[in-house]
Amino acid sequence: MKTIIPAVIAIMLAAAAVFAVRKLVKPKDGDGEKTMVSVVAAAREIAANGQKIQFDMLRERKVDAASKPANAIPWSQVNRVLGQTSTRTISEGDYLLLTDVAGMDIELQGVVPENTWAVPVTFSDATLVQFLQPGDEIAILGRFTVTERIENVDRSEKAEEKKDEATSVIFPCVKILDVGRGDGLRRDESAGRGFVIVALPPREAATLVAAQQKMELYPALRRAGDAASRKRADVGVVDEKTFSGLKQGLDHVVLPDGASK
Repeated sequence: MKTIIPAVIAIMLAAAAVFAVRKLVKPKDGDGEKTMVSVVAAAREIAANGQKIQFDMLRERKVDAASKPANAIPWSQVNRVLGQTSTRTISEGDYLLLTDVAGMDIELQGVVPENTWAVPVTFSDATLVQFLQPGDEIAILGRFTVTERIENVDRSEKAEEKKDEATSVIFPCVKILDVGRGDGLRRDESAGRGFVIVALPPREAATLVAAQQKMELYPALRRAGDAASRKRADVGVVDEKTFSGLKQGLDHVVLPDGASK
């Protein structure tokens, strides 16, 4: 009897240990599950500016919602594609994007991410805008004037104001929804005006609208998915101290009296 009791206890402890391990390794509800959505894909190759798109040229393709291109056409809207032509050659099985279908009415709201607002932003220098495309990630930098109020020791005298120019990152990483007219296509005439449409949370969207009245804004193209410099503090600020410090520790250059040979 004495040998049976320890054996029973050992079996119970082993069962409890197995149960505990199963609880630890068992995936939580929803872990690993993907949300699948249906989009329009090419059932065979569709030539650019070729024949009008017919239903038998298309097929339904199920993809993970997290990896779906922003401009992919939902299968529920397949009828909007019929009778149109493609602006590019689409390989069999490839997605049809909103920008691929000529003559198709495109709604910008269809590509605005959840919990964000679409906001237009005009840049002071439009050089880079002509190279930007929907889906690109950019940083938005601002050049602005900082006014510092310096109180005089004698309170009866008016306080002095000191103004300094500064440049800093306003938004380290935003995604471009559109460049131009809301149809996902880049155009030279829109690039000349230097504006794009970006998606931001409501508070940041309001800040961007106000910033356009307070400062000069400039875009900087980011590498897609780059995790570097995602915070404003990572970049810092450029001001007069930045340039005054450039000559520290350097020898003065003396120009020769005559022309160099």
